[in-house]
Amino acid sequence: ALLEKPISKRRDSEAVQKAKTLYASCMNENKIEKADVKPLLSILKHSPFRWPVLESNIGPEGLWSERRFSLVQALATLRGQYSSSVFIRLYVAADDKISSRYILKLDQASLSLASREDYLENTTEAKSYRDAFLQFMVDTAVLLGANASRAESDMKSVLKLEVKIAEIMIPYENRTSEVMYNKMNISELSAMIPQFDWLGYIKKVIDTKLYPELKDIGPSENVIVRVPQYFKDLFRILENERKKTLANYLVWRMVYSRLFNLSRRFQYRWLEFSRVIHGTTTLLPQWDKCVDLVENALPYVVGKMFVKAHFQEDKKEMMEELTEGIRWAFIDMLEKENDWMDTETKRKAHEKAKAVMAKVGYPQFIMNDTYINEDIKTLKFTESDYFGNVLQTRKYAAQSDFYWLRKEVPKTEWFTSPTTVNAFYSASTNQI
Repeated sequence: ALLEKPISKRRDSEAVQKAKTLYASCMNENKIEKADVKPLLSILKHSPFRWPVLESNIGPEGLWSERRFSLVQALATLRGQYSSSVFIRLYVAADDKISSRYILKLDQASLSLASREDYLENTTEAKSYRDAFLQFMVDTAVLLGANASRAESDMKSVLKLEVKIAEIMIPYENRTSEVMYNKMNISELSAMIPQFDWLGYIKKVIDTKLYPELKDIGPSENVIVRVPQYFKDLFRILENERKKTLANYLVWRMVYSRLFNLSRRFQYRWLEFSRVIHGTTTLLPQWDKCVDLVENALPYVVGKMFVKAHFQEDKKEMMEELTEGIRWAFIDMLEKENDWMDTETKRKAHEKAKAVMAKVGYPQFIMNDTYINEDIKTLKFTESDYFGNVLQTRKYAAQSDFYWLRKEVPKTEWFTSPTTVNAFYSASTNQI
């Protein structure tokens, strides 16, 4: 209801107006249906997202060229413009051993299906998932204009590639903190895995117009490589793979991530696929989907709207008292009932318990219109361009974590939205 209220240029801040505009564009189902596939096809006509499977059906300007294909450029555009991590997950997070500082991290990325076992197991269920997934890829390509037989051939190659990637991924049980802490500079990473232009990739991902202070990222920049063996195996596979298959796969991942921003026929095809994989029987109502979009894209804006309309300050005070009571109950238990810690460990545990920062309700900065307006100043939504609006939110999300690179981890920073109903503890920042 908050997002559905008409925009008031007098009462609504600039940020709230943007949230309502984004929601309205998402709710304009007639326009989305009329646009159908056109917004996505306009992307597929330009490098690096020309899709080989579409052949000439997309027009001469959309023809894929092996000579012009650049893996580095395609991966960097996916990550830097669309917030999609394929093969490589590049992000900014606290250094595991120097938790007061942010650093670049490199990890394996997720696959199209939820679990690597879905690609590797020979159970009836896993095979049915792979069959459904292959048919889903083929049908999606055909809906976009591909020849059916060409689509089946190309997408079989794509699935085979994903199976190879699944085989080399480090399983969850082997992802221990010590094994995954491999700190080095980009020069050392490039020497260890020379098949890929790591520095070029990172520099292409980061928009230095937004962060001019990061223009000087060079070979000496430190990174934490969480899965060195995965990357060694990955580029061994990619070196021996046809470029056409790589391009088909990379563009498929972009297409897959945007299907829900297209007309209903694409969403219903996804529903058939999801019925096999997840047992999904219906699509979300449009309003529900649109609320999720705005809340995920603009959490602090929606958070402020929620706080102003519904938040009860007395409940916040009550929870703060409860949290403080839990802290002192823990300290009391530590001192009186703990007989297995030595004196020094107990002292440090006591200090840490006293230092836990409790965050209840919402951060005060979201009530500051100037701060929030500045934070999303690059977003320029219009009610008539839902697909374009979504792409703006993806670019915003893709670049947001680079703001923190090289900075100290602020103890006052919040990592959840005010609309999130849950409880968390962050070990690295000692917050609840």
